[in-house]
Amino acid sequence: RSFSSRFSLSSSTMPICIVVEAEIKEDRMDEFLDMIEKNAIGSRAEPGCIRFDVLQAEDAPNKFFFYEVYENAEAIAHHKEQPHYLAWGAFKDSGGTVSSVSKKASGKFMT
Repeated sequence: RSFSSRFSLSSSTMPICIVVEAEIKEDRMDEFLDMIEKNAIGSRAEPGCIRFDVLQAEDAPNKFFFYEVYENAEAIAHHKEQPHYLAWGAFKDSGGTVSSVSKKASGKFMT
């Protein structure tokens, strides 16, 4: 089966993907890992969250990627109101990251 036949929806119903690249301060790694695990578990339980993966770079142990997929903009708005999401914002605000960059994308060929 081709990718397009597995997930072939009109552009108005395609999921919205968020990819976050975050570099975590080395002395905050334990705190980060505890927080991001709770964030991932909470996010996966949200209505409208299709996927929430946390990946660690092989060449930089304090660099992480979050791959998030939501049904629509309303699901993202709901996500941003949740305590587990707000904990990520508080972690960043407290200086726990060296950098954090988010990119928003529309799903095209997804499984």
